[in-house]
Amino acid sequence: MLKSVTFLVTTVLSCSFGTTYSNMQKDDITINTKNDKITVSTFNKTVKDVLDENNIKYDKDDIIKPSLEEVVVDNMTIEVVDIKKLIKTDYESIGFETKTIEDKNILKGETKIFKEGKEGEIKKVYEYVYENDEIVKTTLLNEEITKEPVDKIIKKGTKEKIVKNVTTTNTISVKKVNSNLSNAKRLQVESTAYAGDTITATGTVPKWGTIAVDPKVIPYGSRVYIPEFNKTFVAEDCGGAIKGNMIDIFMNSNKEAYNWGRRNIEIYVISKN
Repeated sequence: MLKSVTFLVTTVLSCSFGTTYSNMQKDDITINTKNDKITVSTFNKTVKDVLDENNIKYDKDDIIKPSLEEVVVDNMTIEVVDIKKLIKTDYESIGFETKTIEDKNILKGETKIFKEGKEGEIKKVYEYVYENDEIVKTTLLNEEITKEPVDKIIKKGTKEKIVKNVTTTNTISVKKVNSNLSNAKRLQVESTAYAGDTITATGTVPKWGTIAVDPKVIPYGSRVYIPEFNKTFVAEDCGGAIKGNMIDIFMNSNKEAYNWGRRNIEIYVISKN
């Protein structure tokens, strides 16, 4: 008789208050967001209802795990992953090429810069996808060259040099070269140029008229006639890279030294002071 009464009371209460499992309290529901983690209890049925109940903000791009329609159960964990998309434009440089062309109006062995090179520019548009402020995906949406590079052009001489008033022997007579000196020694050398404030290997201040040499080939103090300038120079300096038949000519400016570059020339070692 007692069992029948208990069953009747339970049935009456269920019918009177509409009590079912779906509206009973669910406990220990954990909600993880980008900035917070909370544990709640709820009478709500779905994940969406629980998030709305606790004022958890999200949008259509965000990832909700489980889905918003999922039925809530005890000890459930709900993940709300904040998704942001950012469009960013970057500019990158494009290197230029160096081209060498022959020029019959420039002496053989000489080079001149005809045109300076210029770097180009390319514009790239990227989409960055962030999950909770961390980049998870990068997509190149578009790229466009906004500035074409300009090639550097160097002219290389092919003109043969004609030496006038010089005999074919290694010992020649040099006339009217600052003084009446003779018996100069002719050499083919590779020449470079330098400039700046410094002191020579012989303790002098370099000036226009000073050259650096390998003293084993051209002794310090030697007077050297260079037809390219119709001028006599003095061997007063040396350098770590000046070995053998090489000379380094002091210029009055870095620009002059740069324009001279590297050339194969003929010189005449006249005498030693």
